[in-house]
Amino acid sequence: MIDEPADSDHDIGEPTADVLSVSGKSPWGFGTRAVHAGEGPDPVTGAVGTPVYQNTTFAFRSAEQIASFQAGELPHYAYTRDGNPTIRCLELKLADLEGAEAALATASGMAAISATVLELIKDGGHLVASPDIYAVAKIFLEQDLPRYGASVTFADTTDLAAVEAAIRPETRVIHTEVFSNPTLRVVDVAALAAVAHAHNLPLVVDNTFLSPALLRPLDHGADVVIHSATKYLAGHGQVIGGVVAGRADLIRCIAARLSHLGGTISPFSAWLILSGVKTLGLRVRQQSASALAVAELLAGHPAVMELNYPGLPSHSGHETARHLTGGACGGMISFALRHEAKAPFLNALRLPLKAVSLGDVVSLVWPFAGSDLIRL
Repeated sequence: MIDEPADSDHDIGEPTADVLSVSGKSPWGFGTRAVHAGEGPDPVTGAVGTPVYQNTTFAFRSAEQIASFQAGELPHYAYTRDGNPTIRCLELKLADLEGAEAALATASGMAAISATVLELIKDGGHLVASPDIYAVAKIFLEQDLPRYGASVTFADTTDLAAVEAAIRPETRVIHTEVFSNPTLRVVDVAALAAVAHAHNLPLVVDNTFLSPALLRPLDHGADVVIHSATKYLAGHGQVIGGVVAGRADLIRCIAARLSHLGGTISPFSAWLILSGVKTLGLRVRQQSASALAVAELLAGHPAVMELNYPGLPSHSGHETARHLTGGACGGMISFALRHEAKAPFLNALRLPLKAVSLGDVVSLVWPFAGSDLIRL
């Protein structure tokens, strides 16, 4: 029988593992950090893998400890909606990979977007966003924000003059995707950040299509980076989740908003994403190479009427994409066929599978309603 551990003085406001410090200018490469950052052997059991703390609440040892916690003097887990060791390990890992001071894990990508936007617009301000973004995010901005007294102007974020023209005195934030969903327009993050900062506005960048394996938007001047962790970060089609990363003060404010909205990720979901992130670099590099090969094949096909992949020299954003990522351009392609060819093409496919989502180890294809565009 294993003896029960004695009471520990370990600060249980932090992970219970002996966390490997690999952030900053460490000698560790991306692949090593993806495996080890935010995690380490459990100090009590020696367990190598981070455990799932699948509980709702955490006990205190004394009235004095409770009083110190309530006074803000003692970091301590209390209730999983506001903090959990498994979730914390994921947040530390993602902050490291994005080069951020802090990160916040959320129940979905939309939880990350909504909590971030609602916190940054605060008193019902105005937001400038790209019109070429994830459809559900666009619906949120168009239909839900007005209920909070806020408004949005959609402006092409590849056109800096259009962004400048859209900014108002009440504007609070600029939001964009780096590679847009689904048309894969490429945004020059540094140039857009310069416009935002000239007006004292934060730039929020959705980096879902690339992941930190290919691009760290904060290094290019973005203030906040968002992911649907469901996609490349987790990578195996098993879990819904999201992440927000940036300055610690901003993340603390967004975390408070998220807690009020109830968008906390579950410990088990966080654990699944922790597992998936470990192979992120390997997966994304291979997916990028495969996507380029498929795009080159489609580029020469007479039935293809439109093809969007920034890795192709013919793409209008190719040079910007190469500058941002160093060459690899991710695993997403969109293309259009002649209308009469769309259904026969989809029906003839055995692989990829016809399903929504992206960034999975399983290749997926999905047609867009009201359009001849297909996302692969």
